[in-house]
Amino acid sequence: MNEIIEFFRGLFSTSEWPPRWKCGYWSDFHGSLYIVSELLIWTAYFLIPLIILNYLSRKKASLKFNRAYVYFAAFILLCGSTHFLDALMFWVPMYRLNALIRTATAIVSLLTVYHLVKILPQAFKQKTNIELEKEIQRREEAERKLEEANKELEAFVYIASHDLQEPLRKIKIFTTMLMDSNTNMLEEDNAIMAKISGSATRMQTMITDVLALSTIKEPGEAMEVNVNAAIDNALADLEIKIIEKAAVINVEELPSVIGNEGYLSQLFLNLIGNALKFSQVQPVINITGELIGNKARIHVTDNGIGIAEQNQHKIFDIFQRLNTKSAYEGSGIGLAICKKITEVHNGTIKVKSKPGEGTTFTIELPAAKTKTEVLNRVTT
Repeated sequence: MNEIIEFFRGLFSTSEWPPRWKCGYWSDFHGSLYIVSELLIWTAYFLIPLIILNYLSRKKASLKFNRAYVYFAAFILLCGSTHFLDALMFWVPMYRLNALIRTATAIVSLLTVYHLVKILPQAFKQKTNIELEKEIQRREEAERKLEEANKELEAFVYIASHDLQEPLRKIKIFTTMLMDSNTNMLEEDNAIMAKISGSATRMQTMITDVLALSTIKEPGEAMEVNVNAAIDNALADLEIKIIEKAAVINVEELPSVIGNEGYLSQLFLNLIGNALKFSQVQPVINITGELIGNKARIHVTDNGIGIAEQNQHKIFDIFQRLNTKSAYEGSGIGLAICKKITEVHNGTIKVKSKPGEGTTFTIELPAAKTKTEVLNRVTT
């Protein structure tokens, strides 16, 4: 114990040993070569940890095994310190301090080895750059094939839809012609003809909706869209139904969004159309909105029949119908179209409803003001 106390008391003492120049025979060339080499090694060992720590500070969030970088930097820095002291002892023989630094270097080096061994199984699981490049190539190839398959599927759906609609159109025409030309047709026959015509109409609606769903894709270049104008387009298409139902539709001034006006018109066409369809009293539809941060939040509220809570998660799935075809017309695709349109706009759609009390659909879309702010920052 006394030796340890004595050691630390004389940690910086130089009186008990001669400078290294005095130990043995050093020529000027030999000594200078040794000193310069030690200092150059120390310089490199000092700069490497700085580079490692600078890299770690910049990439910390995306790097794994951050502690290994710190251990390694400390180990190199301490190694460099021993080389610096070896050069310094040619003039200042602090052998005790040198021994202490070497002990610290040994401890940190063993901790580094221990940590490296500990993380080695995880490190072996990490992919090399070559493996990552191959993975990227495989994914790019898969995405290319998927894009080709999607194009083929879109072409198939488009052609199939049009080819299917033609015979259905003829069925409706010929059925109507038969009913008009046979005024003395029995009541049962009239009912059968009406069912044929109604089935053909429903099939046409379903084909049209499937085609609409399949052709919705990324809206392309982002444009500022006046949501009120998109709603006006939808109301114009629904004019006859609105008059038939004597519906009251209140639309307040809404925030503009970034997107595709055609898609957004279709979105509100489906939502307002549903509100008109699923009502047992005079429809009252309120459309309101507000800005929440960089999002425009729009609410479409009706006084319709409502949706039971246990069914609300189903309504955005394709072909999901909560009511019979005889009670309410439709294909069961409209809300799936709404969901897809919001998704391609990087938005969301949610529902809140109670049976008998009505339904509120809440849509969140990127607000147009974000684009205006970006343009302002670029120009100023």
